[in-house]
Amino acid sequence: MKLKVSVFEYLNQKVMYIQDVNYYFGIRDNFDIKLGDYELSEEEVLNIAKENDPEEYEVFINTSIEERLNKIKTYDIEEIKEQSSYGQFTLCLHPSRKCNLNCKYCFRKSEYLGEQQLTFEVAKDAIDFLVDKYAPCASKYVVDLSGSGEPLLQIDLVKQIVDYCKQKRNEICKNIEVMFCTNLTLLTPEIVEYLDNEPAIILGTSIDGDQITNDNNRVYANGKGTYNDIVKGLKMFKNKKLGLAVTVTPLNQNVDLIYDYLYHLPNVDCVSMKFIRCYDGSKYDFDNFDISYLISRYDRLCCNVLIELEKGNFEYLKKLLKGGDYFGGFIYGNLFKGTYKIYRCDAGKSRITVNNAGDIFACSVMYGNNDYRIGSIYSGINKESQSKFECVTIESVTQCKNCEIKSICGGECYVNAYLKNSDFYNPIDKMCKIKLELNKLSMSFIDKIKNKSGVVYSKLIDLAFEINSYENTPTAVWAVMSFLNTRNVIVNYSEVNNCIAKYDNMVEGILNYLKKFDDNISLYKIHNGKDMKTPAIAIIKNTQPNALDFLHIVSINDGNVIFKVFELGNSDVISLPIYEFTRTVSCIVIC
Repeated sequence: MKLKVSVFEYLNQKVMYIQDVNYYFGIRDNFDIKLGDYELSEEEVLNIAKENDPEEYEVFINTSIEERLNKIKTYDIEEIKEQSSYGQFTLCLHPSRKCNLNCKYCFRKSEYLGEQQLTFEVAKDAIDFLVDKYAPCASKYVVDLSGSGEPLLQIDLVKQIVDYCKQKRNEICKNIEVMFCTNLTLLTPEIVEYLDNEPAIILGTSIDGDQITNDNNRVYANGKGTYNDIVKGLKMFKNKKLGLAVTVTPLNQNVDLIYDYLYHLPNVDCVSMKFIRCYDGSKYDFDNFDISYLISRYDRLCCNVLIELEKGNFEYLKKLLKGGDYFGGFIYGNLFKGTYKIYRCDAGKSRITVNNAGDIFACSVMYGNNDYRIGSIYSGINKESQSKFECVTIESVTQCKNCEIKSICGGECYVNAYLKNSDFYNPIDKMCKIKLELNKLSMSFIDKIKNKSGVVYSKLIDLAFEINSYENTPTAVWAVMSFLNTRNVIVNYSEVNNCIAKYDNMVEGILNYLKKFDDNISLYKIHNGKDMKTPAIAIIKNTQPNALDFLHIVSINDGNVIFKVFELGNSDVISLPIYEFTRTVSCIVIC
């Protein structure tokens, strides 16, 4: 059996990438192999891996190449859809269709967007639809209010939506976060006081770099630049850090300088740089990017990060990975070797957009475009319309199917393909070339860190798992709230989460919190279950080392344990005989 292999080099770090199984190994400088594409036997691949990267080789051989290939080649769309139903789901709303700025590349004026105002009633119905009908098994919900205008123009509506999300999450015992990007130019002391002290809101702003760069793009209606007002707004926050969203245009491709400048601004949580979505033939058109120059600037960005890591400044890397940065996403994704990504994004699947009339669209950018309409919150999802987004996989698009990094990439953004080529299936050639090189750069970057410092590499892996956890409600919080709800005690999500998070030992955190309501709460081992009090919280081992998960035991009836698990809907229960439950699920409970 021959395997397709690519050998490439960035940052003076050679990498051998096995295309067929989406896995890579570092190659020593003195190892005799030329850069390029090869077809090698399984034995040749394993010998190269063992000689050059013995630690990674030992991890790799725990699963045979045949098993890896079989897993990739036999994926099932329905199975993937079922697994995806347990993840994070996002609802995008446009609280304002107006803006006090006139940014030169904004999509707000697109003809399909319309001018109708969203009402709280429709927003409330959309949230109920997401949580109760569309994704009842989700691990977490996000309501994104960034929209296509300035959200602070509708601050009262924003407050209503936030209050309802807080009420709803207390009912379902799962986290519902509200996030949005504001230009910060409409801040008042009262608005800052609210935003700064509302933990349910994740806040961001848009800024494109230093003053000259930003003010060439992001301006008021009268042409005045916004940089000074944005920075002034950042400084007004005392308790909260903001994510920075950057639009990288062909007019300024110096991503290393942009990142370094924005990293040093006050109250910055993360920096997310993404390429402009413009295909109108103007100077901002995506086609005007210089691929070689752009990649060289990303190379410099990596060099800067490596220098900062040597100084002990891990935050310089962390702020690149924590948000939605385009290149940061490749670094994050390539830390999880051997995975298989069949979709480019979650549009029309775990992310939906609802307009003022309750119509559902697959993507926020395509709000109002009938080609992206997939149903209504009042009549449900149109499965035929939704299937357009479910069937666009890397195996269904010829250009993607034959790509060497298809398993990492997942394919083209539906919107980019549509805006550039008028269909979902035709990727943008220049974007593909950029993604190919950025993925290679990210693999060399990761291996460079691994070879320079095992400690920093371990911190990077820990950060990846931390970022992954952002998409989940902690099962400890869910179990406590569900347990108390059964006892007719309604508690505040933030209060429970903050209390448990104070403890390194989650069991200790749960016990201390529950003792506020019942001094007799304690830890027990189940024997026959006959004398066990219910409701109860069962402790189960997580697949991650030293990690725990929790489930909620509702009652014991006729020798059966009736319980809820986090992955099911709020009203769904499972029943198991006591002996089977204690043998296969858990024998340690809190009650």
